[in-house]
Amino acid sequence: MTNKGIVTKVEGDTLTVIFERHEACGDCHACMHGSMNCAKHTVTLKGKAEVGDEVVVEMDNAQVMTASAAAYLPPFAGMMIGLALGWLAGGVLSGINRELVAALGAVLGTAAAYGVMKLLDPILSKGRWEQRIVSVRKPEKKD
Repeated sequence: MTNKGIVTKVEGDTLTVIFERHEACGDCHACMHGSMNCAKHTVTLKGKAEVGDEVVVEMDNAQVMTASAAAYLPPFAGMMIGLALGWLAGGVLSGINRELVAALGAVLGTAAAYGVMKLLDPILSKGRWEQRIVSVRKPEKKD
């Protein structure tokens, strides 16, 4: 998957690049809760360029799928495990609404999975899902 962006900041060999929202994102606007700023997102990459340059970055499609699975599957699994454990606990505890305990278990399971992901992300993803710069182009001068 490739994407074009504009370099907005340079610190040594670290570039801050702002991208237009990729067409694959559709019209959900979830990234900025429906605001107009949703159309842009910023990432930090290693490379050589100057402020204002247009860069094309690429990430292998298989890595995009792996990163997506790593982002969505653990919280889903946590929710389902929490739901099942809550349902079972609700059956053991008398006088408590079983559905309420199951829902609480689902929320706690999702939160626990997110917490584990947050802790393990720096260790497991080090350099693994980073985009790489394919090309750098100077901006066209307007007369």
